[in-house]
Amino acid sequence: MGRHSIVRLGWLVLAVASGNAASAADGLAGPALAGEPRGEAVRLAGHYVESVVSQAQAQAAAETLKREQEWLSSGGHPGASVTAMLSGLADDERRALAEIAEKEGQKVVRAIERDADDAAAEGTQLIDDWRGVRTTLYNQQLELYEVKASQQIAGQMASLLSVDNRWFWLCGLFALGSVAAVTLHERRHEIRRWLNGGRARALGLSKFLTGLLTFVAIVTLATFVFGDRLYQWLLQAGMGAEPSPRQAFVEQNKSIDAERAQAQEHKRSAEAAYKDAANKWRTGQPDAASAAGLLELTQRASQAVVRLTQELASQRTVADRLRQDLKELDSARAKIAQYAAERDAYRRQREWIRGGLGVGLLGLAATGGLLFKRQVRGRQRKTRETCPLCLGEGTFEPTGDASHPGLEMVRCKNVISEHPYEECDFTFSAMYRQNVKLCFPTLGIPQAGKTHWLAMVYRELNRGNYPSAVQFERIRSTSSDDFDIVVDEILNKKLGPMATQVGRIPHPLIFNFLDHDRFGTSNVLVNIFDYSGEVIRSQTIDDRQRQRALDGDGFFFFLDPTEPSETQSQALAGFREDLRRIKGIGAGKQVHVPIALCVSKIDLMVSQPYADPHGGGAIEKFYRDLGEIDWDMSIQTIEARSKVMGQLRDTIWPGWQIERQIDDLFGGRFLFFPLSPVGLDGLGERDLSRRTIAPVGLLEPLLWLLHMNGYPVLG
Repeated sequence: MGRHSIVRLGWLVLAVASGNAASAADGLAGPALAGEPRGEAVRLAGHYVESVVSQAQAQAAAETLKREQEWLSSGGHPGASVTAMLSGLADDERRALAEIAEKEGQKVVRAIERDADDAAAEGTQLIDDWRGVRTTLYNQQLELYEVKASQQIAGQMASLLSVDNRWFWLCGLFALGSVAAVTLHERRHEIRRWLNGGRARALGLSKFLTGLLTFVAIVTLATFVFGDRLYQWLLQAGMGAEPSPRQAFVEQNKSIDAERAQAQEHKRSAEAAYKDAANKWRTGQPDAASAAGLLELTQRASQAVVRLTQELASQRTVADRLRQDLKELDSARAKIAQYAAERDAYRRQREWIRGGLGVGLLGLAATGGLLFKRQVRGRQRKTRETCPLCLGEGTFEPTGDASHPGLEMVRCKNVISEHPYEECDFTFSAMYRQNVKLCFPTLGIPQAGKTHWLAMVYRELNRGNYPSAVQFERIRSTSSDDFDIVVDEILNKKLGPMATQVGRIPHPLIFNFLDHDRFGTSNVLVNIFDYSGEVIRSQTIDDRQRQRALDGDGFFFFLDPTEPSETQSQALAGFREDLRRIKGIGAGKQVHVPIALCVSKIDLMVSQPYADPHGGGAIEKFYRDLGEIDWDMSIQTIEARSKVMGQLRDTIWPGWQIERQIDDLFGGRFLFFPLSPVGLDGLGERDLSRRTIAPVGLLEPLLWLLHMNGYPVLG
């Protein structure tokens, strides 16, 4: 059969196939194509069509190349007779005849190539038609399966994870994420306080909003990553033994992929054999040089024939498969028609589910926003109305003696005691009422150095000796006037502070504190209460002053290294027990507040019985180790100094397990703070007149308590 005959036959097959494709396209008009086919059907059908076409083309090419290789090997290739005829002519005659043959052959080859191009264009249209039919067939089969599954509860629940709902989940995730982000930002200090500390770092955050957000994020990710595969899996779980059509589609794709791989392997083998035969045939021609152009033309014609054969073979295959799919599609439509009522109900159900999902996610976001707004307002109201001294609410009244509206003062009129009658009488500027108020009591046995330390802290803050990451401003109060006198007596008169009076709840030293948090600066009032040692040593839980001392956002608990452990351990045990009662914390539970264990008077340890009178020993090693640590204010150096202080504990207080006594209640939220309000010059000297005042370790406890309360002031 000549090449032009093959081309004409190909055009005939192509015409028949195109007619079938047009009929198929016409037959698909109507309700079956209404709506957009699901992505799963498009993907699986497209993969199947591509694999079938590729397999048919590879198989046709392999068969054609095999025949060409056999012709070349047998010497029966059309080019052989031409070169044999040319071999008996003179050179000029041979060249002339070769040019004529090549010129005429060019026309034939170009005609074959044009036919191959046209066949490829028509084949593309035919393949597109088949792909549409195949996709519709898959879509109908999946819908039929879903209609049956919708009668099961599992099928109804599976609709929530349909790929059609992925944008609902994404929008819901964005909305809930926004509410969660705003909430976490507003509560960042509380969250940091909860997560700070040793064992507390491993607890994690278990808030309802975070859990809900995580769930929505997982569902959203699943619908985007897995598409309808998860949906189909859930449907199959509800249908039991009846397999999902998707499984059949996947198996068909696997089978045709294996056939395609095998056909392509045969094609590669045929190409290699044909190339080898063509080279041998070319080198065996006696006048190959004279007929080089003719030989190239012959090879080009072979390639065009192979290409045309591939296109025709794929079209025949596609036409056959298209007819089969049309029959299956008619069958599927007939089955779906039997479930017309169920299908319509299923489609309505999907719309209701989608609408319900959207309303539900919107409702969650809106409810979360409203609750957040209500919570913020409640916290702001509580902060504005709570007195930092007595913790009374709604007891502030204007003093009425302000000469300017911006200078208005408020006084707490809360009645602390009826017998004898006593009002709180705490007074401060009204402009600070809306600020968050942190309360830090100083606790410890009498003469432990609390007032001395606080007086020097007061001096350092007034002088601006604090890290650049924070800002402190003194707020004038009754206590500030008293501490001005205490500081003057220490620095100028070289007198130690007098014992703190026990009569009533002490007025706090107040500082306006501003941090430089990268997530938003915070402005709070820091209230430091200087409680008498008698409060912690001898007062009972029924005493109002002791109750107030135990209700703080953090504690300075002073340990005196010049005093034995018995009295101090009893005071710490009583503090621990009463704190549980005040906070309502049962056994095994923890309070999310920090405690700074301030070891004061470290300059006097050299004169204590546990120190080596000849120098050396544990005390000298302590000073040496402490001197090797920088006195900069960072978490690392503070923890390093705490470790050095902890190593000296058994030397100062043998047998007193301070860490064990504290850890189970505070959950790792404690550190030792070695400090001296006087300094480390003139070790062991108690007479202040003989000392140079150069305090060490003063601000670290205060900054650490702020840091542990969620205000990042330490590096």
